[in-house]
Amino acid sequence: MSCQAAQPLGAQAAETVLSRIAGTEPAVINQAFTGSGVSLGRRAGIRQLSRKDDTAVNLHITGRMAAAIKEATRELGVSRIRREARKPGSSFWLKGGPRTTSRV
Repeated sequence: MSCQAAQPLGAQAAETVLSRIAGTEPAVINQAFTGSGVSLGRRAGIRQLSRKDDTAVNLHITGRMAAAIKEATRELGVSRIRREARKPGSSFWLKGGPRTTSRV
């Protein structure tokens, strides 16, 4: 549940529905993640950066800059959903890299 995941996953879900209707195998979901962010109001936040496979890197941003990045991410997500509604097929997103399988 995040702004950066909403639009790409929605577009891929729609493609899955269309492929099922057509009787074809849906494509594997391929989406990169760039990190996680939490906004704590307009003046504070934290952004933990990650690799495309969603593994955290030893780099984070805090304070007003992190809150500004979180707000920009939210605005970008909404604008991309609106653009897709106006012009279907215009969506694009970062593709993920190979994901490692973890053993429990």
